[in-house]
Amino acid sequence: MLKFKYKGRSFSSGQSLANAMQRDMNQAVERKIRSAASASGARVHKTSNGFEIEGDAVRMERFHSRLAR
Repeated sequence: MLKFKYKGRSFSSGQSLANAMQRDMNQAVERKIRSAASASGARVHKTSNGFEIEGDAVRMERFHSRLAR
């Protein structure tokens, strides 16, 4: 039996390892979106379809440039 270690946790199932990695990736993306929005002055709402970002044209441009970094 194979054992995997990821961020201090041991996994013996590939499916549970994949779920943990996907959850971490989603959290990292959400953190990046929220930090780019707060730094640019835009507002973020999480909906069932994803994220909605609100702001005027200047704030949206600043959000886009911060997110691209």
